[in-house]
Amino acid sequence: MESITLLVIQIGLILFAGRCCGNLMQKIGIPGVLGELIAGILIGPYFICGVCHAPWWFFPLPADGGVAVSLPLHALATIGSILLLFMSGLETDLRMFFRYSVAGTLIGLGGVIFSFVLGDFVGVWMLDCNFMDPRALFLGVLCTATSVGITARILSERKSMDSPEGTTILAAAVIDDVLGIIALAIVTGLVGIGGGDGAVNWGRIGLISARSFGIWLGFTVAGLLIAYRFANFLKFFGGASVFSTLAFGFALILSGIFEACGLAMIVGAYVTGLSLSKTDIAFAIQSSLHGVYNFLVPVFFVVMGMLVDVRVLGDITVLQFGLVYVGVAVAAKIVGCALPALFMNFNAVGALRIGCGMIPRGEVALIIAGIGATTMMTLDGKNIPIIDARLFGVAIIMTLLTTLVAPPLLAVTLSIRKKGVRKEKFAETLTHTVYPLPSTVFRDYMLRALIENFRKEGYLHSELDRNCPIIHFRRERRTFMLSLADGKMDFESSADMVGLIGTVVYETTVELHRTLQVLKDEVAPEKFDRDRIAATETSNKTAAEIRAAKIISADCVIHDLQAATQEEAICELVDVLARSGRLQDPKTCLSDALERERLVSTSLGGGIALPHARTSGARELVAAIGISRNGCEADSPDHSKSRFFVLSLCPKDADEPYLQFVAHVAAVLGKPGALDAILNSPPGEIRNFFIGRRRNF
Repeated sequence: MESITLLVIQIGLILFAGRCCGNLMQKIGIPGVLGELIAGILIGPYFICGVCHAPWWFFPLPADGGVAVSLPLHALATIGSILLLFMSGLETDLRMFFRYSVAGTLIGLGGVIFSFVLGDFVGVWMLDCNFMDPRALFLGVLCTATSVGITARILSERKSMDSPEGTTILAAAVIDDVLGIIALAIVTGLVGIGGGDGAVNWGRIGLISARSFGIWLGFTVAGLLIAYRFANFLKFFGGASVFSTLAFGFALILSGIFEACGLAMIVGAYVTGLSLSKTDIAFAIQSSLHGVYNFLVPVFFVVMGMLVDVRVLGDITVLQFGLVYVGVAVAAKIVGCALPALFMNFNAVGALRIGCGMIPRGEVALIIAGIGATTMMTLDGKNIPIIDARLFGVAIIMTLLTTLVAPPLLAVTLSIRKKGVRKEKFAETLTHTVYPLPSTVFRDYMLRALIENFRKEGYLHSELDRNCPIIHFRRERRTFMLSLADGKMDFESSADMVGLIGTVVYETTVELHRTLQVLKDEVAPEKFDRDRIAATETSNKTAAEIRAAKIISADCVIHDLQAATQEEAICELVDVLARSGRLQDPKTCLSDALERERLVSTSLGGGIALPHARTSGARELVAAIGISRNGCEADSPDHSKSRFFVLSLCPKDADEPYLQFVAHVAAVLGKPGALDAILNSPPGEIRNFFIGRRRNF
């Protein structure tokens, strides 16, 4: 029972540490996965017990050189790695894979070959062993891994996701992952053959390689062939939450089968996800397992960090080994991927972009390192881990540095104002159907209605990523893609889908027009009692809950507005927020605030106005207070001039207590005598009424 209690506490500590460090890294522009890895290092026994020499009951230092985590915790982390590769397989775009299969295959193959050979030779050189030594082989496989999540983020921000280089990088990454997984399967099967004594049985190596490749290829082909039937079979068990759980259950079963066949578990997980990736239930599975993913995957990365014996990083030879390995890993991807690209219609700039985009290692490299850390080999008559503490430290150094150097290198190459291809090519089999989007408001309403109408037609869809505004729709074997960028909707589909897409878009527009007409005629804002906005109850607790002190900074209070109208007052308040450095794009903020004001006046009457808006020009929820001694002309219910203004601006897509803050301000001002008390207060006291420091008027 004590071990179960300890395990429960360990999981809780891991989740909190991983989330805190992950969020911190994301705020400074570093991938959250590195934060989770660092969290594992910081709470692990090697750092606290080994370096700080402090007692740490929750994660004790392993005795006799054992593994740093308990077997149950390591098992949970292994399930997390299986889920990670299962979801990665689901996210694979097979259509893009086949469209760019030739270029992607050659570029991915070049990157894998160069990385594996050079990584292996680094092991041969630094470890003084032969090429077939399991340690050198694992270093070769580690070097092949590619994590393009960071690359995809940069491509999206630079609006280069659909460029020839962007699509080729993503397609090559799919090939790269497949080849890397096959290489891992083969190397795992080769462990123990020629274990460092120079005697290599090439016949047996060929047999194991053929068996590993055959098992992978056989299961993959079978999975792709029966994917639709298997998806329909899963649907019989119930809704999305049920068949998603069963799909992951099948991934666990296939992972176990692959492990029993001498291949890594993650190979089976990836094959399962890849097989289901082209079915319509793939999106539902990703959505349903999102919560489980956020639970298990961080556990895996934190546990990987806990396996890092930071004491070996103080060894100069480990640091030298790591830096040499990093240099080789970066050069191998750039050269190995750029050279084939030069023969695939890309010029030097395009080839360099592709090479830089393939540099980052990440979760796959950590998984391979974890497998090596728990797989034993025989050396000098002793059973030792293939990836010992020193090599694990080298793997971590390589993963961290390649992930950090890739973004600036890719950003520099993308900043070069030159096309990356020698000759433009266009897809002949796909049709683009484009519709304009007059405004973001129209886009948001149109998108919701479109998704609902396609859902009624039986099409399931992927989640909309803010960083990459693309949605995939699928119904059994039929599929198309919707891109939202540059003020337009771009449907990419086969020619026979154009009629359906056009019909749904047209009918959706008709429905929206009818709905808006009804809202305009029957549900006008004037028919609602705006006086209810100014509730009479508020408290210091409410102000604290919505962080009013942070929202209203002391330098964003104006005591003598010069405006003659409410619109001019809004302009002054936006300018104050801009001068304080609290706005990202003041022009956009002003435009959105005035647009909201034109819809319905935010003047409540009684001299009070609460202009507010959601806008992409704000980084966070902010507010400014303004006082007009002479009053500003406003469209108020009682035809009075507005004397007291509180402007609130919130990021368009942020989860902030935006309307709660507006209601809080209205409640404060709605108290009897509140406005007079505020106007007669010293300038430094006005802000205190809204942040909970003044209880009485």
